[in-house]
Amino acid sequence: MLYPWQENLWQGWQQLLVQGRMHHAILLVAPHGSGREALARHLAKTVLCQNGAAGAGGEPCGVCHSCKLFDAGTHPDFHVIAPVQDGKQIGVDAIRQCNRWAVETSQLGGERILLIDGADSMGEAAANALLKTLEEPPSGCQFVLLASSLDNLLPTINSRCNKWRLAMPQEQETKRWVEKQLMQSIKLETVRLNGSAPIATQQFIEQGQDIRYTKLLAVFGDFLRPPNFGLYDVAGLCTKEGHNSLKWLSYFLVDCMKWQQGVTTHLVHSESLPLVEQAAAVIAPMTLLEQIREANSLYQKLERHPGLNAELLIVEWLIGFMNHP
Repeated sequence: MLYPWQENLWQGWQQLLVQGRMHHAILLVAPHGSGREALARHLAKTVLCQNGAAGAGGEPCGVCHSCKLFDAGTHPDFHVIAPVQDGKQIGVDAIRQCNRWAVETSQLGGERILLIDGADSMGEAAANALLKTLEEPPSGCQFVLLASSLDNLLPTINSRCNKWRLAMPQEQETKRWVEKQLMQSIKLETVRLNGSAPIATQQFIEQGQDIRYTKLLAVFGDFLRPPNFGLYDVAGLCTKEGHNSLKWLSYFLVDCMKWQQGVTTHLVHSESLPLVEQAAAVIAPMTLLEQIREANSLYQKLERHPGLNAELLIVEWLIGFMNHP
């Protein structure tokens, strides 16, 4: 199933499929919660379709043996490589297995598809192992790489792929789409917290993260006011929610900095302006800037090294608000 915001990109892929000009390695840059996996799987199903992408107008027929196996999740020529869990790297062993699949003979006599979900989480050894295969691609093998950004991908991997970027809908479009799915109104700041990614926004609400974040924001706002009571309450809520909470709080602090500079529109926390105003009034501008940098640095550290003591590091970060006048 394709989502409405994917149609333009899909039409570009369809043209290449029909013309037989699809590159052997597609790199799709799109955030989590954009439905990127669904788009990649639709491409895979189309390429594997036994009635041919060109003959079916660039769409899978849905009735051939290949399409039925794909829908059942048992297609022998479709392989997915992904991190074992969020925050983990894709290791070199997984990529070596990927390379073995790449040179195997197709079991259905057609193409072979290798989907690497979270390609930007490959370790250096894994990326180098993949590079060798991308440089000399086996015949009849299609690679599809999914990444949130290009920052953590080796430039040599980038250069071997045909890059596509999936644009997110305008925030009001995302808001309307999610409200239609959930049959309820939602806050604009929820959309903005999730980068206007529709599925991420929907899941944020379905999983109750919006309620927990509202509580975290209230406790954080109380902590920021001298004499800074509730440090461990904030740290506990952040730890329970995971390191994404640091990203959300950094958005809040950026809004506070903007407020101090006289910017009062297009803030992420559009429905929490009283909290933004209160916090902006009690935090020194230099402290704000320093703490935003520290929050982003700590987020990156916890993202790369999930075994660290998150609560202790978050407590240390929060103390930074208390050590300044």
